[in-house]
Amino acid sequence: MIAVALGQPVNQNTATGFADDRDIPAWAKGSIALVQQANIVQGKSGNKFYPQQSATRAEAVTVILKLLGHLDK
Repeated sequence: MIAVALGQPVNQNTATGFADDRDIPAWAKGSIALVQQANIVQGKSGNKFYPQQSATRAEAVTVILKLLGHLDK
């Protein structure tokens, strides 16, 4: 949803650069790479994305604020 909000094309065949890239579903990699490049999502310790974990409220707020800041540019 964040990648769509950016309004930029998503390359589906993109590696994310996260250490656990192999655990990220192929359909999501392009969107994750896009929001990572926009510095909206940076991952967690050990350069991992943890695709099966839920985001905390604090993490969700941080992503939303970064997205809004990016859209204001």
